[in-house]
Amino acid sequence: MFKFYGNCLLVENLDKSLSFYTKKLGLTVKTNNGGYVDFVEIPLGIFQKSEAIAMFPKEHMGHGGGVILAYQVKYLKKVCKELISKGVDVFEGPKETDWGQKVAYFKDPDDNIWEISEPFKEK
Repeated sequence: MFKFYGNCLLVENLDKSLSFYTKKLGLTVKTNNGGYVDFVEIPLGIFQKSEAIAMFPKEHMGHGGGVILAYQVKYLKKVCKELISKGVDVFEGPKETDWGQKVAYFKDPDDNIWEISEPFKEK
């Protein structure tokens, strides 16, 4: 019925978010058009909240921080060290959960939570 197309985050400050995603996370811009930017490496876009009213009324836009984006990385500890060296606050982890998943968490400038993990290996 539904086919996944991508994620788009509404952001308060496009320039600040763009800097975070390109300089701290190392993503490459695919499209930069009228308050909207998406990236080459992952199906993610960021859209300036004040420009998104072209799609739907502002009263339907909440505050940031209501999303968890989960992505896998090959070497979790290495990626965490790289993020921290770029000023990203990894606020939890890297750690191993009770069920054996290796995870870490950080936030973007709009308080959306990112979960990064190594591919799960059952014990």
